Amino acid sequence: IDLSLVGEHQRPNISPEPQILCELVLPNLDSIIASEGCLLRYVQFPQVWREEPSTASEFHAFIGRYNQMWANREEISCLECNQNLPYLSGNEWIDTNTLRPDYATQYNTCYGCFKHYCYECTVVDGEGKLDCCHSCKRDCCVDCTKMHVCRSCEIMNCHNCYEVECHICSETICSECIEEGNDCCKCEDCNAVFCSSCNVMAEARTCGQCNYRCCNYC
Repeated sequence: IDLSLVGEHQRPNISPEPQILCELVLPNLDSIIASEGCLLRYVQFPQVWREEPSTASEFHAFIGRYNQMWANREEISCLECNQNLPYLSGNEWIDTNTLRPDYATQYNTCYGCFKHYCYECTVVDGEGKLDCCHSCKRDCCVDCTKMHVCRSCEIMNCHNCYEVECHICSETICSECIEEGNDCCKCEDCNAVFCSSCNVMAEARTCGQCNYRCCNYC
């Protein structure tokens, strides 16, 4: 069940915030997890529900009931190494620690195929079998989507979450780096984007008065 209201490879921070009311949705989720033979394997919540966590909230209480549903099932193991899952965050499938950025996020489950893996298993080239994308905030296994490191911020993102490549070296750059200008540059004349390394070659310049950016090729 995906309640994030965003597409498969889109960032969860929607503006304006979605009008999906927790108090109206939770009773439906409760009826699902309480039903006999429930096969629910994955839930993703709206970002807005996770932004102001409180252990006294009904949302927090539901996460506890969801974790208990998993505890009542047979043990789940990583399909690669047979490690019992989950083994992070106090053996909870969804994190209940309100101090962590992963609060109310499900662990060890691929968003694409719903298969379960640990975070230590790797494939032949050293890439993790299951990794979390920094952009869409979803765990994906290597069989469903490849992960790449942003040339600018060096953070892992889904291949499909990248929208641009460096105009010179063709390395991928995440949207956040472009928006925030993290050592990379987007020319406002030709719309070409340059990573942190190639930005020096492009000699991209920013106007000190209006912040207009222009590359050397323009």
